Amino acid sequence: MEKIIDGSKISFYDKIGNEIMYMDCPIDECIWLFKEDKEIYITDEMELFEPLKELMLQNYEFDNSKPLKNYKDKNKIVWYSDCYYDKEDVWSLRSVSYLTIEYINNTFRLKPNKPLYDFFKCKNRFHCICFSQLGNGQYSKNIKNGLTLQDDFVLNVYNKLKKNNKIKIKQIAQ
Repeated sequence: MEKIIDGSKISFYDKIGNEIMYMDCPIDECIWLFKEDKEIYITDEMELFEPLKELMLQNYEFDNSKPLKNYKDKNKIVWYSDCYYDKEDVWSLRSVSYLTIEYINNTFRLKPNKPLYDFFKCKNRFHCICFSQLGNGQYSKNIKNGLTLQDDFVLNVYNKLKKNNKIKIKQIAQ
């Protein structure tokens, strides 16, 4: 997987040059956008592996009184995108994308999902997973450091990928 940084956007490409996902933190929201809903495998020789490993080492408390329940154990995270939804409207609930990150056999498996796509049998699927920092999103609390999962994602995943000295800068044609 190749990583290219263009401004605040970190894009990831497959072996044939197709962008499969990107992260961006343009203002106060950090997003992780997946171009498809295929499962993506992150192995230990890939740059994204160590930042995900750091995130998985954390323990979180969530407000699971809501219908969309975030979840984390030592090998799995289920994270619903920070966005508005009407908890009493089934269509609104089905329209929220979520990401499952699972650690199996020394590989992270990233699987985005949006229940509405399955209901309507959509062929073109993309998923935008939002991480609202500084307590502006849904409630999550890192039991050890007091930060949120959203803050930890930005600090331990996005920022580390952005600062890694192995980056390639994409030249934009004028």
